[in-house]
Amino acid sequence: MKHPMHPILVHFPIAAWIISTLGDITSLFTNEQVSWVAGVLLVIGTITALFAMVTGLIELSKIDSQNPAMKIANQHMMYIMISWSCYAVSLFLRLDGTQLSQPGVLAIIMSVAGFIFLCIAGWLGGKLVYEHGIGVHPK
Repeated sequence: MKHPMHPILVHFPIAAWIISTLGDITSLFTNEQVSWVAGVLLVIGTITALFAMVTGLIELSKIDSQNPAMKIANQHMMYIMISWSCYAVSLFLRLDGTQLSQPGVLAIIMSVAGFIFLCIAGWLGGKLVYEHGIGVHPK
């Protein structure tokens, strides 16, 4: 495959997680329906992120270990794994058996923490592409 899959797949969990976090914050001031939608998006983001992370590991293996971008790639990977963990904890905190329930304060805090780490990981991912040309094929 000529085009790396990682940049294609990361948009699904990013969008789901950002909207989920906004929904969690909004749920503090509105009804339970908003928190249920946020929970569904959290499930979608957490599952699709696994596929994005696998493709990211494949791309990581293509970077020469002596390349200065490797340090940034490892930081990017660490921050996205922390973000995924925060969102996964937020998801489990809102589960009542197999049903999504209204998130508590800790679940919302974990979503916001996940968002912060997601932003850091995204910035590092941008550095990999735009400063180091990782995943960009020369023409």
